[in-house]
Amino acid sequence: MEIIINKLSYNELNELSFKIEDGIITGITGRGKSTVLRLINGLLSGKGTIKYNGEKYTSKNKLNIIKQVSLVDCNFSNMLAFNTVMEYMLFYVQYYKLNIHDPKKKIEDSLRIASLSEKVLTRNIISLSSSEKMRLSLATALLNNPKIILFDEPFLYLDNKNEKKFARLIDQLNDKYNINIVIATNDSEMLYKYTKKVILLKDNTVFLEGDTKEVYEKVEILKENNFEIPDIVLFTYLAKNKKKVKIDYHRDIRDLIKDIYKHV
Repeated sequence: MEIIINKLSYNELNELSFKIEDGIITGITGRGKSTVLRLINGLLSGKGTIKYNGEKYTSKNKLNIIKQVSLVDCNFSNMLAFNTVMEYMLFYVQYYKLNIHDPKKKIEDSLRIASLSEKVLTRNIISLSSSEKMRLSLATALLNNPKIILFDEPFLYLDNKNEKKFARLIDQLNDKYNINIVIATNDSEMLYKYTKKVILLKDNTVFLEGDTKEVYEKVEILKENNFEIPDIVLFTYLAKNKKKVKIDYHRDIRDLIKDIYKHV
């Protein structure tokens, strides 16, 4: 699903214009990123226009669009009103009036895609770990067969091991299931490694937008504007500019090591 934002404003955000391209993983970083996701999802309404595959968002088509755009965030408070996982997921089906022939099977399938066993259905939500709650949020978001999933700080409460697992799962959703992905986070390491395009917000508007690798190679501009720079990019920048080593920028540390061996 292609989404085109044109002169969108809401509270402090001022005339944002950018495009979320179809079929890729897009990253958003900077102040206001969470608000942007809620504007795209329809939870908030601002001035300006949002088009979903060419269709302009209006009050008349709001429900249909919301069913195609799911939001997954690290705020689990809405889950805690329910006892078991099954109760929570069934409520989601009923609340959004999802037309599902066999809700139980659909719930089990969604859990499987999110790397959770159907055994979790009888568990009390309060007993779930942060990683399991994130996966449950994802499984619930998958119930309406979304064309795009928005992730708000998906790695915030995950340790390094679970962070990498969840990032690979997000990558799989895009690659295997052809779901558009948007990740809002200030974690430049994850954005650099897993996104194709990145949008940087500053001073309540879009500061930079483009191919992730190309944007993060603008090290001096990013440093001047206090954006976090991935370690692998900063190392390469220093090697190229301070030590005059002829190496290229790489996303994978193994490729960087090979390049160093080749040129040093």
